[in-house]
Amino acid sequence: MSVIECQKVFKCLKADFYDESHYNQIIKDEVMGLKENGEILFIVIKNNIKPENRQRYKDVICKVAKTKTKNRGTASGVANVKNFPPDAESLCDKNGEPLKNDRLVSVQYKRKDGSICGRCQSNMVRCGCAGYFDAVGGLPCRMVGWSANNLKKHKILEELCDEIAKGHELYEPASYYYQKEIADKSKNFLMGGSPYSTLTLNYDFRTASHIDKGDLIGSRSTLTIFEEIPNNYEGCYLGFPEYKIAIDLRDGDTLIFDAHEYHANTEMKVLTEKLPYDEVNKQHHGGRMSVVAYLRNRLSECSNNPQNNLV
Repeated sequence: MSVIECQKVFKCLKADFYDESHYNQIIKDEVMGLKENGEILFIVIKNNIKPENRQRYKDVICKVAKTKTKNRGTASGVANVKNFPPDAESLCDKNGEPLKNDRLVSVQYKRKDGSICGRCQSNMVRCGCAGYFDAVGGLPCRMVGWSANNLKKHKILEELCDEIAKGHELYEPASYYYQKEIADKSKNFLMGGSPYSTLTLNYDFRTASHIDKGDLIGSRSTLTIFEEIPNNYEGCYLGFPEYKIAIDLRDGDTLIFDAHEYHANTEMKVLTEKLPYDEVNKQHHGGRMSVVAYLRNRLSECSNNPQNNLV
């Protein structure tokens, strides 16, 4: 595998979108990117997921990833009323007054009938999750709702995690074994035999510049791509805007990367009209599904008996 040196050449703004033109280099092959201090920024693994297994995973991922959510914060970009529920007339503060800060990512909104939404929210995007969460937001350590209600499908995603983990162990053993040592303290909250506890499943979600929160500090996360229809889109590269390097990941590819560096997606060009029309983005869906598999940072604080962590 070739190695390239990556240098920070740009100061990133969180919640910004960076088009393909921002990047000096688009990587399409297997390569390892090293930061100036020698730490790994990313490793590209082409065809990490066996072709004969992909459709089985896609059948499960697709429906979950298409779930609309309003809690992705910075990753969904600066709040824009067009990406809020249809009854939203304008964005506002808790008193219904116009926003004084136009860079907020989580806000309240005023409905067309004059009432105010009671809770802050972000731009709506297509994103779901599976697996387990540590104690956060007033909730205990737990299996997430989708997994608890779809145990057979959850098992298929565990098989996916085991397959992702094989590439992780082979290509980046240092972070793999560091993560596994911590993961093994909470084995009942892991996806199969992998060192991952949680999956974020995205569908045609062009993320704004953000740094992931909640994943294991000092380790690496993984990003695996599936295509609902082969070669139905171009672009949507995963970029590191501060390094001006982006990566073209396609069906079955896995990226091992430092999620504590700013990352974002470039624009997507959809090539056919085979998938439904997306009213928000004003184009047909591309069918790009991304699976982020990672270990929650505080999972080791959970009891190894799931019954002790239920609501």
